[in-house]
Amino acid sequence: MQQPTSKQLFAYWDHIRNGRIAPRRFEIEPAKIANILRETFIAECAGLMGFRFRLAGTQICQEFGRELRGLDFLSLWSFGDKDAVASLVRTVLHDGSVGHGTFLARTDAGRETSFEFTLMPLIHTGTSINRLLGSITAIDRPFWLGTEPLTTFEIVDAKLLSPDGAPDFMKSGGADIVHLNRRRFRVVEGGLS
Repeated sequence: MQQPTSKQLFAYWDHIRNGRIAPRRFEIEPAKIANILRETFIAECAGLMGFRFRLAGTQICQEFGRELRGLDFLSLWSFGDKDAVASLVRTVLHDGSVGHGTFLARTDAGRETSFEFTLMPLIHTGTSINRLLGSITAIDRPFWLGTEPLTTFEIVDAKLLSPDGAPDFMKSGGADIVHLNRRRFRVVEGGLS
């Protein structure tokens, strides 16, 4: 995570998590992160393969050129990237990991810019993780961003972070970066417990 919004949101989430796998949705106090709310969102599980935006910050919606509330998070991605993002989200929900990475966004006119994203688990009801707290931040905000809708999105890289420190098998250097065209994924052998 490189962007200030990503770092601040992660630090806040980790603080209220207080060593648990994930904080509860109602522990999130918007006033505590007021300066980054414009670049944050909450998505909920909506069936096996749906992750609907419950809330989306005004800056995200402005830059994307549309209201995201109610839209499926996975619908943003093309077929190949949709599987990779769905896998990342499922791991965040199942393991309580934190997902983060970068993606390219393009307009119909061919303009392109890069974004950083984060995905952190939340518990809304019950005891299982069923929501995501996230951020989407333009890396180098071009002058035209927000004047043309962003229509296509391509994952550049995606990673998982264990908020309580990397497992031993990752500390040994057993993780490799795999390059697929412009995409980068970290592949870790074994380590399931």
